[in-house]
This record gives sequence, C-alpha cells and structure tokens, in this order.
Amino acid sequence: MIKPHDCSESEWSARQDLAALYRLAVHFGWTDLTSTHISARLPDNSECYLLNSYDLMFDEITASNLTAMRFDGKQEAGGRLVNLAGHIIHSGILNARADVNFVIHSHTRAGVAVSAMPEGLMPLSQHAGFVLGTLATHPYQDSTAVADEGALLAADLKQNFAMLLQNHGLLVVGRTAAEAFLYHYYLEMACKIQVDILAGTGSPVRITEEAMEALHAWGGPTNGPHGNAQWRALLRMLDRTFPEYRS
Repeated sequence: MIKPHDCSESEWSARQDLAALYRLAVHFGWTDLTSTHISARLPDNSECYLLNSYDLMFDEITASNLTAMRFDGKQEAGGRLVNLAGHIIHSGILNARADVNFVIHSHTRAGVAVSAMPEGLMPLSQHAGFVLGTLATHPYQDSTAVADEGALLAADLKQNFAMLLQNHGLLVVGRTAAEAFLYHYYLEMACKIQVDILAGTGSPVRITEEAMEALHAWGGPTNGPHGNAQWRALLRMLDRTFPEYRS
C-alpha cells in the first residue's frame, strides 16, 4: 500500500485520478469481474506506470493499492497479482504514445458486439461522430500468445485516441484522465445506440458525410484535451458515493 507520504504529490494526484477512473467504470457498468484494466503514466518516473492488481474488483481499487509497474514488466511498488495481458497492452501503448498519459481497455457488452460487426462503428449518432474521426481497428489476437502484441496494438492505433479491438472490446487513450474517460464514454454510448438501432431495423438512417465532418471536428484530439468540465462534476459524484477511492 502506497500512502501520500511515500510518493511525490504528482504521483499521488495521478493515483487518485486513476482510482477515480476505476470507480467510474463501476458506476457506468463497464466492468468484467477483475478483468480489463486502466493505466496511468507516472508523471515523475519515466520507467514506470500505474496499473490495477488482477485480484481486485474495481470497486475495491483506491489510490494506495494501485501497482507501480516497470515497463520491463517488473513490479516497482504496491500491488499483489500482475495481469500479464494488462501489462502487455498498456506498456505497449504508453511506450509508443508519449503524448498520452491514460489508457482504458474494456470488455463492455455493447463494445464487444460492435467490435464484431463487419462495418464496425457506424455513423448513427452524435456519440459516434465524436469518436469516428479518431477511431482505429485492431484484429483479434490473444494478448499473451502473440509476440509483440503491445507494439502491434500501438501500430494500429497510430495517432488516434480510440480503437475497436475486434471480437474483444474497446480501447481509448487520453492526455488526461478526463479525456480518456470522455472518449470511452462516447465510444461506449455510440456502441449501445448502434446495437439498439440495429435490433429495430436493418436499414438505419445514417448521418451524412457533411454533417459528420462537424462532429469529427468537435471530437477531434486537436480540439482537446476533452472532458475537463465533466471531470470536476464526476469527481464530486464520486466524493458523494465512493469517497474511499482517494485513500
């Protein structure tokens, strides 16, 4: 367990932001038992990043029980059980993308469903428009059975901020915790809406390409970092419902 006096102020702030993301995943129903993972780059240690212990439910995660992982796969401090797939995915993305500090990977029901659709995410909602301009795709592979899977994920992500992992789920990145949250929120909502629409019709109304251009600009990374206004409200909600996440 890492406490505030054990680390720098900037590390403790990153720990609290990451713990907040885990509790928000609980609140919004993005969890899959102890599987899936969210990471944060350590702001004052270029050799390490923060990840959850594989044996903790997301509503048990706090700032102090996050694991400081070395990019070479060794545990630096805290934590109990390393999620190997989590390390491969997050170290690969964070190593390749010096411009981002947070990574969210989920197996939501709607996210997996849309990731398995031939067309992937379709232009059916404003939520989809927010992410489609920065959305990549990666073919299904077992993260622990493929050599250099982390590097392959990063290569497919390129400079985008969101990705469909085919037959697997969602992955988003952010320069801040707020931005990572918002990209995942919009991507997950777009997937839910698409599943609902396609359950009712095989010929949905699509947003026109002209209209989508404005939505892409709205959600584009150059228009960010996104989510700062919402983040303050979300933290107030967590302080009312899961205040222990800060400990």
